[in-house]
Amino acid sequence: MTHPYFRLAVATLSLLSLADVHGQCHADLNGNHMVDNHDLLILLADYGQSCEDAGWHDPILSEIHYNPSTQQGTDSDHEFLEFTNPHPFDLHVGGWSVADGIDCAFPPDTWIEAGGQLVVANNPGMLDTLVPDFTPVLGWSGASGLHNSGETLRLVRPDGSVAQTVTYSDTNGWPEDADGGGASLEWLGLPHNNALSTSWVASSALGGSPGLSNSTWAD
Repeated sequence: MTHPYFRLAVATLSLLSLADVHGQCHADLNGNHMVDNHDLLILLADYGQSCEDAGWHDPILSEIHYNPSTQQGTDSDHEFLEFTNPHPFDLHVGGWSVADGIDCAFPPDTWIEAGGQLVVANNPGMLDTLVPDFTPVLGWSGASGLHNSGETLRLVRPDGSVAQTVTYSDTNGWPEDADGGGASLEWLGLPHNNALSTSWVASSALGGSPGLSNSTWAD
């Protein structure tokens, strides 16, 4: 059996190698602008995973409200996207952006609390009474609203690489109740791939659950 201190030493060398080869920011796994013991613990927690599976820095697109019901009012006033931080540490997302369907650049000092959410909306003021006080709510630009028939949304890292691509639709197996029925699209959570229609369900709450854990996660 490999001694745990040997594994710790190997992991430490691996982390230092990442810093040497890729630069300090790439070894800053928790996004706090420094390489510290917390980064090492994150690396150890994901020991043995392939790089594409670890997802150390990535928030996840977890809710899409693209076609609110007439009961709610004007579509563009109530449409939103939600991103979840699935990690047990606060996540720095300054410099990240949403592209394609809508455009939204996250301000430099933007954080998502551990297990928390960030909301992007066409009319952020309409969500003030719905989201918790500590949840960031940002406004998007470049479009009047999300397309009711579906479109592609991309989550982009500060270096320009694409972290996630989700193409939602009102057909092709996507939940029908989210298409004008008052529900939002809610991601089922890990380990479900949010790029697949089968990983989404209609919310149980009218208007969805912006800034809150998805209604299906309690099931």
